[in-house]
Order: sequence, then structure tokens, then C-alpha cells
Amino acid sequence: MKTLNQKMEYLRNGVRYCLLLILLVLAFATGAHAAQDDYYYPNYDASANGCVDLMNYVKRVTVTVNGVDYTLNQLDQMRQQGTPLTMQVGDTISFNVLFGLQGRAYDPNDATLVDESNSTYVTYTHDTTMLDGTTVAAGSQAILDDSSLMKENTTKGNSYLRMDIGWLLDACPGNYNIEYTDGNVSFYQGGENNRYLYVYFPHGIGNDTYAENGYFTITTTLSRTMDSITIPVPNCFFGSRTSWIVYVMVKEHVENSYSGNISSYGRITVKKKWITDDSNHGPARIVLTYTQDGQQRSATRTITGDGTAYFDIRQGMTNCSISEDMTGLDGYVSTMTTSDDGKTFTFTNAKRQKLIVSKKSATGSDELPGAKLVVYSVGSDGTQSEIDSWKTESTPHEMQLSPGNYLLRETYAPAGYAMTSDITFTINSDFTVAVTSKSGKLDGQTLTVIDQPLEVKLSKVDPNGNSLAGASMTLTDKNTGKLVHSWVSGTEPERLVMTGNTGEVLVAGHTYIMHEESAPEGYAQAADVEFYFNGDGTIPNCGYHLVKMVDQPSATPTPSNPPENPDKTPNPGNPGDDPNTPGNAIPNGDGDTPKISPTAPPNVPAFANGQYALPTGDSPVMWIFLALAVVCIGAAVGVTVVRKKKENGDDASHSDRG
Repeated sequence: MKTLNQKMEYLRNGVRYCLLLILLVLAFATGAHAAQDDYYYPNYDASANGCVDLMNYVKRVTVTVNGVDYTLNQLDQMRQQGTPLTMQVGDTISFNVLFGLQGRAYDPNDATLVDESNSTYVTYTHDTTMLDGTTVAAGSQAILDDSSLMKENTTKGNSYLRMDIGWLLDACPGNYNIEYTDGNVSFYQGGENNRYLYVYFPHGIGNDTYAENGYFTITTTLSRTMDSITIPVPNCFFGSRTSWIVYVMVKEHVENSYSGNISSYGRITVKKKWITDDSNHGPARIVLTYTQDGQQRSATRTITGDGTAYFDIRQGMTNCSISEDMTGLDGYVSTMTTSDDGKTFTFTNAKRQKLIVSKKSATGSDELPGAKLVVYSVGSDGTQSEIDSWKTESTPHEMQLSPGNYLLRETYAPAGYAMTSDITFTINSDFTVAVTSKSGKLDGQTLTVIDQPLEVKLSKVDPNGNSLAGASMTLTDKNTGKLVHSWVSGTEPERLVMTGNTGEVLVAGHTYIMHEESAPEGYAQAADVEFYFNGDGTIPNCGYHLVKMVDQPSATPTPSNPPENPDKTPNPGNPGDDPNTPGNAIPNGDGDTPKISPTAPPNVPAFANGQYALPTGDSPVMWIFLALAVVCIGAAVGVTVVRKKKENGDDASHSDRG
């Protein structure tokens, strides 16, 4: 017969096994819970995972030099051909950065359809629910969509989306300027040694759950010599690159270097290239100026068409420089590149068409100052590269453009005006200009961009949509806190164009509050209505500039003497009834109007005071763990009992055999 100690040992072992099993289950569940709470977007935990690098979302980088836009592939090709883009310390260069927080591509023939084959896919490492409700399981591939970054980073000083600009500080410390589309994306510099640009979106994502591309330009002055500028990319979603390399050769500054200073003796080669369809242009005249025997002298070579000429630089010739005489070549622009050994100078003449851009109001004839305009060249693949930008003044803006397709975009409208829609135009091979969009007016060489005044109609209506007169109303600019307009509603909507009756000007990109000071007799005062002016003057979800506020009729007063109830049967909702009955009054103890008890949610117990308990927030998983524990303990006890019976049976059989 087994001893009592042996039986107790069986029981202890069973309990140990159960506890071990429970701990394993808890560890697994805790790990799964942590992974679920640690998914990236939305609700990214920056405190635990650090800031998000904007460079991961960069789709394209171009540079602008002297009004000419270059792709990085073009710069690389120029370098391989031995004619790199050459600049000097002190010259200005602009880095144009296009980024996208979502990787959807759209059908070129139907912008409402996603082109899935050309979209950008990523593997989601955590369970994710996108802003449009789409769910993606951990380990699955889906279209890149981190639009929630626009929703979660809206305030200056609290953003966790940033770009490391250490590469910029190295090339041009402290001497740069950042421009971006006003109202859509903003930046501020911070972090260790101010090496980060933090990105935030003042107006969030608006009504679109898919964030559009963002764009900004960094204009800087080069401060040291270099062969290239490398922009590191830790993990680019749009391709497998690890860096963007800008092949620009930056040399020491030399006065009048545009004329090609010559620093060595021997034969100098001059090459001439023309970019034009006009074979009747005059010849090119290349001029060498130098000092000899204390006198300033010059020599000229004339080159017809694409050709080559030579100069011999001998001892005794100093202050040698070379340039092109542009006399008789109106409409052409000359650029010069120098070979690495400084012995070959290539002059390229490109003909350009002068285009005058005029900015005007739809209600006036004078130039409209204060708008920001940008011109992009449009490639055959639809890519856009910025080539010029300016803020309108009291005189039109002039440009010189080569043949090609262009897009003019207004990125900021003056106060009181809406931004015009994009204008597309073409400089044809014969240098005629054609506007290919509905907006924009072309007269000869002048392209006129017209801004419409901002307009809004404010309507006070009843629940049936009928005009409701007699309400005292105000309109306030939420961004500035200033009163814009006040009025008493009539039978027609109140119409504002550009300004309110206080003199305050309507501004695109601002949010406005429509407030009811007092309601007409028989109606309750309505809650405030907020609306937002898009850059183009439209108001989301408000039809054609029409903002409505609805007044509800006042509630019918409750009779002061309720009908007699002879049999004293409680009537739900009447004062004096059982307060524990849902919908009945609860005495408040101070003689005021009785409070009405809430209706009980399903499966929620009512307390004695007529209030109802709310769920405590305990997770159902906890109950699963408790059930598992009970099962395990029961199993252990059952095993012990079976063993005990078996042992008793064994003891009995031994006794019988004995």
C-alpha cells in the first residue's frame, strides 16, 4: 500500500504541471497582445519605436540650377559623357523633393480606378487597419498606405515624421531656405544639432482617406567643393535604392568664371552646340581676352553650326578668359561647361520663347499681387520638374522657355481669392504657344492667370429645408478668432464675396464658424457649424458654396399636472414612480425637476439608485485564462484520483493474493 507521502507527491506534481501550462499560455498570449498593440499605422507609437523617416517615402528628387531643371539620371549621364554640371562655391542650387505617403497608382484613362499593377506594395509586419477600413494581416502584402501620418502629425512641435538633413548641412551649413505648398504641408527644424526637418500637416487629411503626394523645395548656397552630393535613404519604399546621388561638380569660386578662365598654357579647344530648329541663326563668336605686355588684348573665333575652334595660349599671356559674344542671337541662351583638365570649353546655345505671365482678378484689370505661382516642365512620362517659381507683384513675370510641355500651378492665392485650376500649355517646335487647358487666357506672348473671389452663401433653414427668417447670426474666422460678418437671417441665404461686413477678408485654407446668437421664436438654438475653404475656393460637403444651419422646433412643454392614476399603478416616466424602473424619474433631493433615469443597456444590472453599471473593461481573454486554469486544475485532480483508485485496487489485489 502506497504511503500518504507518495500520494501527496502525485498531487503536487499534478499541480506543478498545471501551473507550468498556465504560465506558457499566459506568455504566449502576452506576446501576441504586445505584437497586436505594436503595429505601425495608424496609431504609431513614436515613444517606443522612434520617429518615422520621411526619406523612406521620397519618390523623386530633381535639382534646379539657373532656372533649368535636371533629373538625377540626366546629371549622371552628363557626368558619364565627360560634361558634368559644373558649379562654383557660392552658387545657388535647389533640391526638389516629391514624397508620397501612399503607393496607389491610378488608371491614366480613369482616375477613379486603382492601377494595381503599377502601385507600390509593401509587406506589413503587423496587423493594420487603414483609414478607409481596409485590414491587412501581419505578414501580408498590400499597397503602401500610411495616410494616417497626415492625421496624426498636425501640430508644430509634436510631429514624429522627419527628414535627416545632415547631408544638406554638410554641403551648405546654415544657408538654405525651404518652400512648400502653403496650407498642405509645413516644416520646422529641430533635433540634435538641428539636423532634422520635422513635417506636419496643419489641416490633416481632410475628407480624403488617401494622402496625396507632398512636395517641397530646399534652395541653398553651395559652400564647399565636391564632386557629388549623396542623400542617404535608409529604406526606400519606392524602389530598392539606398541613396539619391546628385552629380554636381562644385569648384572654387573664380571671378568672371562664366567667361571660362584659362589657367594653363597650350592649345585650348572650343566646341559649339546648337539646340534649335532654326538653321538661319547667325554664327557663334567665341572671344578670348588676355593681357600681354601690360595691354588688354582679344582674339575671336567664328563658328558656324556645330563646330570646333582652337586657341593657343603662350607664355606671356595672362588673365586669359573665354566667352561668347551673343550679339545678334536674341532669343538664345548660352551655357558653358569645362572639361576636367580645363582645356576644352563647350558652349551650348538653346533658343527659347519669351512668355509673359500676368496675374489678375476676375473683377479687375490691374495686376494682382501676393499669389505664388510655379511652372513645371512635363516629361513624356508625365513627370513634373519645377523650373521657375515666383510671387506675383505689380508687374507681370517673364520667362524664357524651350519647346516642350508645361504646367503652371498656383500654390497660394491672395486673401479674398481662390486658387485657379492648373494651366497646361505647350511651346511648339516653331516656338508658338498653345494653351491646352480650360483655364488660362493667352494673348500673343502673354498668359493671363485669373483668380475668382472667394464666395460663400450662409443659409438658415428649418428641418424641411425652408428658409427661416429672424435668426441672429455671426461668422468668425477660427484661425484668427476675428468676427467676419454678422446678420439677421432672411428668406434668402446671406451671400459673402471676398469680405464680411466687418471688413475682414475671407482666406482660402481657413476654417470658419457659423454661430446662431438667438433663434426665431418657436425654434431651439442650433449648434455651431464649421466649414473650411479649400485652396480652390470650394467648401467640402457644402454643394455650390452653400453652408446650411438647421433649427429644430422647440420641445413641447410637459403638462404640470399629470392625469390621476386611480389604481396607483406606476406609469413609466411619471414623477413619483419607482425610480428603479427604466425611464422613471429619480428624485434629486433638492426640490428641483426630477431627473429621468437612463434606459438600461442590455445585460447591465441596475443599482438601487436607478443608475446602471457600465462594463468594467475586463478583456474576454482573462475569462479564457481562468477557464483554462480551472480545466487544468480539474484535470490534475482527476489524474490524482484515478491514480489513487488504481493504487487502492493494486493494494486490494495484493491483499487477496496474500
